[in-house]
Amino acid sequence: MGQTPHKISRYNQNMNPPKRFLTARLELRPPQMEDAPAVFENWAQDVAVTRNMTWLPHEEIQTTQLVLRRMIDAWEQGTRFPYVILETQSQQLIGMIELRPEEHQAEIGYVLARFCWGKGYMPEAARALVQWALSQPQVYRVYATTSVENLQSQRVMEKIGMTREGLLRRHVIHPAISPEPIDSYLYAIVR
Repeated sequence: MGQTPHKISRYNQNMNPPKRFLTARLELRPPQMEDAPAVFENWAQDVAVTRNMTWLPHEEIQTTQLVLRRMIDAWEQGTRFPYVILETQSQQLIGMIELRPEEHQAEIGYVLARFCWGKGYMPEAARALVQWALSQPQVYRVYATTSVENLQSQRVMEKIGMTREGLLRRHVIHPAISPEPIDSYLYAIVR
C-alpha cells in the first residue's frame, strides 16, 4: 500500500477490529485453514466470480490454502483484516471481505459466491465493516475501487453510502479481463 512499515505498525496499534460481526443474516469472522474447501468450491475457482478480481481462478485447492495462510498471518500481524462471510441460517461460507488500514483511511475489498449474487448479502456485510471502521477515531475515510465494467460492485458501494469520486485511468490489472491495466472507479465514504 505504499507505506513504510513504521507507519503501518503505528497506525495499526490502534486498529483492533472485532473478531466477529453479526448482521441480520450474516456472520463475519477471520478465515481458518479449515475454510479452504468451501472457499475453493464456492468462489475461488469460479471464472464468473474471479473475472473482476485482481487474481485468476484457483486451479487447485493448494492455491486457496496458500492464500488463506497469508490472510491468517495478516490478521496475526495486524496489517490487514480479512473476514469470511457466512450465511447464519445455513452456516455456509458465501464470500470474503477485507479491511486494509492505511494511516487515516482504510480500503475495503470483497468477493461473493455467484449463487449469492443479487440477494443483498454484500451490502449487508460491507455496511457493517465500514460503519465499524468509521467509528474508529483515527479513520476518516473508507474507500474501494472497482473496474468500470463491474456494475454489481458499483451498486454495492452506492448502497452503503459511498460516493464515486473519480476515474482511475489504467489503474489495475484484472488478468481475466486484460493483461494490461484497465480503468477503475474510486468510491469513498467519509466522516
